Order: sequence, then C-alpha cells, then structure tokens
Amino acid sequence: MENNEKGINNFLFTAYNNRVETITLAQRTQNGRKDLYIPYIYKKLKEKYAFSESDCKMESSGEESWLTFCDKDGYSSHIKRFTDEHIADVLAIGYKYDFFRQKLSLPLLDDDERFLLYVSLVAADYAEDKKYVLRRLSDVQSCSLDGVFNFRLVELKSRWKEVTEYIPTDFGKYSLESFLDYVIADGEGRGYLKNGKAYDENYRLLDKSELLGKSSQVAELLLGGVGQVYCFGETDETTKAFLKKYYKEKAVFC
Repeated sequence: MENNEKGINNFLFTAYNNRVETITLAQRTQNGRKDLYIPYIYKKLKEKYAFSESDCKMESSGEESWLTFCDKDGYSSHIKRFTDEHIADVLAIGYKYDFFRQKLSLPLLDDDERFLLYVSLVAADYAEDKKYVLRRLSDVQSCSLDGVFNFRLVELKSRWKEVTEYIPTDFGKYSLESFLDYVIADGEGRGYLKNGKAYDENYRLLDKSELLGKSSQVAELLLGGVGQVYCFGETDETTKAFLKKYYKEKAVFC
C-alpha cells in the first residue's frame, strides 16, 4: 500500500467510471483485537465473483489489513449493492454486538449467558437495523466504517442506548430465559443443523456469527430468525440442550 494509505482506520473507498469499479477497504487492529470484518467481506466477494476476471486481494501489515477489489466485467452497480449488504451486516451485527458488550454490566450472568443475551438483542431488531444502515449507505462512495457508525447512524445508536437503559444491572437468568422465549417465538421459517453448521430454509450456509468472533450454531439460528429447526446427524450437547429448552417441539431431531 502507498504511504498515504497507512493509518487509515476502517477506510472504504469506492471509485466508479463507466467500466471499472475499485473498492479499497482497510481496518486497523484496535487494542489487539483481531480484525473480523475485512476477512468476512473479502470471503463474500471472493465467493460471489469467483467466476469473473475481477481482481480481489486482501493483505495485512500486522497493525492493519486491507482489501482491494477491481471490477473488470462491468458489474459495478451490482458490486456496490452486494458490498453494502455485507457492510450493513458488519454494522448491524458486529458493531451492535460490541456496543452491547461494552455498555452492559451483567454480573448475575455467566459468560455464555451474556453471549446469548447480546446475540438476542442484536437479533431482535436485525432486519430493521440493516434496512436503516443500507439507507444510510445508499449515497456513500467514500467512507470509514467508524465514520458511518459515529455520524450516519446517530439515530440507530440512540435506539441501542435506550435498550441498554431498560436492562437493569440485576438482570438475571429468569429474565434472560423470558427474553429468549420472546425472540424465538417471533422467528419465522425453517433452519437446518448438520455436521456442526447451520443453514436457512433454502439450504444456504448461515455464517453471520463470524462477525461476533465466536462461531455458534445457536447464534446463527437467532440471527437468522429461525422459527423451526431440523437437526441431522450428531448435535453437540450444548446446542441440543438449548433447542430442547427453547424451541421445544419446534426442534426436530432426525
């Protein structure tokens, strides 16, 4: 990368002309936390455009990583929409999860229970949050993820803050169970578990929990808004216990 690209934090640049679109996405690792977002978007772009002659690369200097994508096939408008979809997931899932993780002190819950609460809070309004983020990205050609989060999502962040104010410090296991019942009851569509992976009703792999830094079948079901689950083959005991407790008859073990 050129020197003037160094030190950029979560920088996204999109340049358009009649035939070529170039996307450069970079992120500095903060407080030693491993970057999750660029690899996720890179993977999605590589999978989607594997058929094309477009050039997609991801590199890292240790302190920061960056992605460049150069469209050589004239799909620029489609690429913009596709990239925005996954940037919206990064913000509506990854950033929101971190927001709750940093804002909520929940001493009565253990680590696994806190994880379930954070994921459930993200999942409860995921569809609406993503639509909001996409609207805020529609006219953006050059931005930083932090910039979008801090300045374009002010109203959304305010809603998230209101949620944290409704959750008391003494929020315990019973309250968590009630909230999980509410979120799962609101789920629609089928989901499938097989060989440690989760799929939606169209048999597409669910992998959004990668944005949480913790792969989890339960998180995939919650984030996917799954209302009924079919399990094939062996299911780990933790996931099985969750399904029996919360999905009850809506979990089918085949």
